[in-house]
Amino acid sequence: MTDPLSLETIIEEFNDNTEAWVLQDTKSKKYVTIPHPKYPGRNPIHFFLSKNDAELVLAEILDVNRALKNRDIFAVSVMLLNAARSIAVDKTAGNADGFVVHPPNEVFEFVRQQNQ
Repeated sequence: MTDPLSLETIIEEFNDNTEAWVLQDTKSKKYVTIPHPKYPGRNPIHFFLSKNDAELVLAEILDVNRALKNRDIFAVSVMLLNAARSIAVDKTAGNADGFVVHPPNEVFEFVRQQNQ
């Protein structure tokens, strides 16, 4: 993935009712963190603006990560700003130390690059 949305864009364009989708392991209840080249050494949660985008990325992850194939991971809905605030306030509470928000065009480019 190349360019997630900036924090300024997230604050300007979304409100407390904005729904986003994350990948979550149903047994452990932990959210899937995915390394991102813009944030080396970090474990960000990735927010997607549609369930379909989250599921497309999940399919790509499962295709390359054999360890995750036996896990029950699904796209689940969250309130974007509330979830992002929770991560920003307490980075030690969960399994993530940051977050990124992916617009649909970025997900499309990522999936297209993986299929070439």
